[in-house]
Amino acid sequence: MIPRTRPALSLAEFWSILRLRGTRSDFEAAVAAKAGTRYGLAFAYGHAGFYALLRALNLTQAEVILTAYTCSIMPEVIVATGNVPVFVDIDPADYNMEMRALKSAITNKTRVIVATHMFGYRTDVDAVRQIAHDERIVILEDAAMTFPGSGGLRGDVGLFSFGPGKPLFTMRGGVVVTGDAGLYDKLKAYRDREMGHLPTGELARRWALLMIHYLLSNGLIYGLTRRLRLSKDTISGLASRVRPVQNDEQFSTSSLPGDYATRYADFQARMGLAQLRKADRILARRRVLAELYGEALRDIPGLTPAPLKDGASYALYTVRVQDRDAIGFCQRMQARGIETSRMFRNALPNLIKYSPYARGIYPMAEQAGREVVNLPAYAGLTEGRVRYVADSARQVLQANRQPQVTVILSAAKNPGGDLQ
Repeated sequence: MIPRTRPALSLAEFWSILRLRGTRSDFEAAVAAKAGTRYGLAFAYGHAGFYALLRALNLTQAEVILTAYTCSIMPEVIVATGNVPVFVDIDPADYNMEMRALKSAITNKTRVIVATHMFGYRTDVDAVRQIAHDERIVILEDAAMTFPGSGGLRGDVGLFSFGPGKPLFTMRGGVVVTGDAGLYDKLKAYRDREMGHLPTGELARRWALLMIHYLLSNGLIYGLTRRLRLSKDTISGLASRVRPVQNDEQFSTSSLPGDYATRYADFQARMGLAQLRKADRILARRRVLAELYGEALRDIPGLTPAPLKDGASYALYTVRVQDRDAIGFCQRMQARGIETSRMFRNALPNLIKYSPYARGIYPMAEQAGREVVNLPAYAGLTEGRVRYVADSARQVLQANRQPQVTVILSAAKNPGGDLQ
């Protein structure tokens, strides 16, 4: 089985952890420097930093603008902090915020704009700032799918994530970066007061999760789990057994995880420092893979390869497949030993929990939800496997078109007759 994603882990990460050199503050400073800014703060999850930002700014009933096609945890955080998500449609060229839609969405209640770099394609943050044209509006770069260093911080705040499936991996966690000393002080004060504890049991769970992810990052072991018929759901279930249940009152009305308010661990920071040292190599390899895929996937009817753009990090290699679900594309690829994903499946305003916040229609986000497929893309993926994935996609789509050709030929042999 070719996995969709696999963290670039080696013994270097474990050696870094065991040497006990490096702390959370060292990692924060390293990420900030890599992002071209001054301050960094680590959190248990990337979006926990988003939660802390909204709390530190003392926002309530403020409007926070974000795209209609993004991770559902982002509007979840906005609602959990007592604020209002305002969705805008996307530009199909790069899945990022459509600037005319952004301009129409800004009101006197707007206090934050979330400029997401979707799938590693960079949003034009300078254009966002020019449209916002209001110093009261904080521009947050959601850089969860990019690498620190793949583009300097242009917004007021940047948010990086290092969980499973992200470009760099520290098992979980994220770092918020900023060049604003006043904002940094507010964020740090809130984090240290409200998110400063790390129970022994939670620390042990993180170690257990790290071991699970490390073992599965090994190709031989991953292949063995498939031969033993340990499905992805089984493996995810094993991981969930070492995750805490939600038991924190402040999050009891939301779906945020129960360990949301815990501290980022020093062992994760040491792992992160090791990952940062090879970040440039990982980024370069992902760009090579994108070019290989682009060539191998050319001229396949019904499939649009990922756009090649300067500055993109290709955290996910994202294609568009017409009639994706109707033809069972992902299931057919799975049968050929290829893991794919449909990230993300919905325009968020179409979900029941967010429908009260919908304003108008979001056709491009809806289309992306119907068509997007993420193909395997990680630093260890070989050129041979890229070509196998591409050939499999071609065969799946050609096989789907074959019955239509048969019907047309049958009709040609029996002109004017009924189709059988």
